[in-house]
Amino acid sequence: MNNHKYGAEVGGGALAVLLGLMCPAGSASAQDDADTQAPMPVAHAADGFSADEGYRLRQGFAWPTAYATGDRNVYYFLQMEEFLPHSTIWRAGAVSALDYALNESLAQVRASSTLEEMTLGSLLEDPRARMQGIVAIHRGRIIFERYPGMREHDRHMWFSVSKTITSLLVGLLEEEGKLDVQRAVDHYLPELAGTHWEGIPVIDILDMASGLDIEESEASRNDVVTSVSQWFQIQTGDTTGLGTLTADDILFAVGKQGPSGQVFEYSSLNTRMLGLLVERVSGRRIADLIAERVWSGLGAEGDALVAVDLQGRAQMYGLFSSRLRDMARYGMLYTPYTPSWDVVAEQAVVPQSLLDRIRDECRPAIFKRSETGANYPRGDVPRCNSRQWDAIWADGDMYKAGAREQGLYVSPSRDLVVAWFSTTMENGWVNYARAFAKSL
Repeated sequence: MNNHKYGAEVGGGALAVLLGLMCPAGSASAQDDADTQAPMPVAHAADGFSADEGYRLRQGFAWPTAYATGDRNVYYFLQMEEFLPHSTIWRAGAVSALDYALNESLAQVRASSTLEEMTLGSLLEDPRARMQGIVAIHRGRIIFERYPGMREHDRHMWFSVSKTITSLLVGLLEEEGKLDVQRAVDHYLPELAGTHWEGIPVIDILDMASGLDIEESEASRNDVVTSVSQWFQIQTGDTTGLGTLTADDILFAVGKQGPSGQVFEYSSLNTRMLGLLVERVSGRRIADLIAERVWSGLGAEGDALVAVDLQGRAQMYGLFSSRLRDMARYGMLYTPYTPSWDVVAEQAVVPQSLLDRIRDECRPAIFKRSETGANYPRGDVPRCNSRQWDAIWADGDMYKAGAREQGLYVSPSRDLVVAWFSTTMENGWVNYARAFAKSL
């Protein structure tokens, strides 16, 4: 690796949490503030970092520069365990082998994004895209794989893609008859009585339709007096101005916006409540449940990690990391119709009945009433959101976004999974996954 010093962060002072995904926090150093050069190309990370680069890029991990597009978040997204405490999500058993049937013609798939319409190959070479890795698996075999901005064995942050794991655990408890998503959340967490969470059905929290004053927007993230902003602040370990408040104190005290079950309003605080619910009903730490019920059953290449906050609670709404192929293996668990799940697992982890509920029992009305649904680009508009998944299309394909353009796209009927890691603002990479699916 060269020791060339690229410029530091582009952008700056706003707390940026795309689609409600966890963002680390802080201010840039004077040196970085003075540096106006272009940010480091993500390709510079493809071979790892030199010692000097690591020392420099470790500086300034605080609100909000750890999340601003530039040099440091390329490093942070690959090394988050250096900055926050983490729990290990242990892998187990033999690694599930993924055969290759590479189809390089997929590099010619074209799609539109906020950049411009171009082929996938051109996108991966475009320095504005800042895509670090992408893999597509069809019928259990890798058909496309590139790592323009990371190494194959690197762990990278999933950000909100990890919300689907919390949803899966809720679904598994539901399958076992231990939890009824139609019941109010305070039935399982009686300490919520007297709060605005009281009486809200679990399904409304799953569908991001809690009706509480916790929707994530630029305004709610940047205004230091909002529950959303304060909650994210404390999740990074910064209690400045918050006294002895805990993350759960803030969570329990949120206000009410309107009735639940009416509109899709995205918030990581909903996912945090689901995590508390899973731990209460199961009696287990959520990190242990993920290892036992999910990660140990997919033949992962490596352990995963999840950050924990000051209360020791797993931050499963965003700060989860793994290798890219392992995120794709996780996606393969959602293919019970034309199964490639049996390539990675000895028994089904995601029951077909649960997948049917995710895809068929969603509520299009709450999606259409949302800002996302109302302003979705014309054309291939999703039918609904469902159980922490951001989009379900009429053909049953599913998509979950993560901050800075992480993504997981699953087409159960086509037995296709596309997974990618990135470090940019939202640019519409999911359109390439849809194009992949339609090309098969």
